[in-house]
Amino acid sequence: MKEVWVQFSEEANLEYTELQKQVLSEQQLGKDNSFNMQLLKAIEREKTNLKINPQVGTHIPRKYIPKTAVERYGSDRLWKIDLVGYWRLIYTIVGDEVKIIAFVLEFMDHKKYDKIFGYDKK
Repeated sequence: MKEVWVQFSEEANLEYTELQKQVLSEQQLGKDNSFNMQLLKAIEREKTNLKINPQVGTHIPRKYIPKTAVERYGSDRLWKIDLVGYWRLIYTIVGDEVKIIAFVLEFMDHKKYDKIFGYDKK
């Protein structure tokens, strides 16, 4: 049984830290159930799920990953997890003999997800 670590890319970590700050600020103002708080809880829940099973998300078939996304993320082995409010968490899995890393590349709203993966509104 390999140990599973969950790490964020630099960009995802900056956004995650900013989300945590926003939630803390909202809590101090008495906003206990904002969308930001729901999103943060969803990300925390999925971090735990990834530690249990790194393949918990939906594997994105290579034929659906445009070259721009491969260049952006540096991998064509991508998974996604649906979050609250049509947000998506995109990650890849890196492994060796000692541990598996579920590497969170980005979390984004549905509009940005559609743009990156080439889904156009018709």
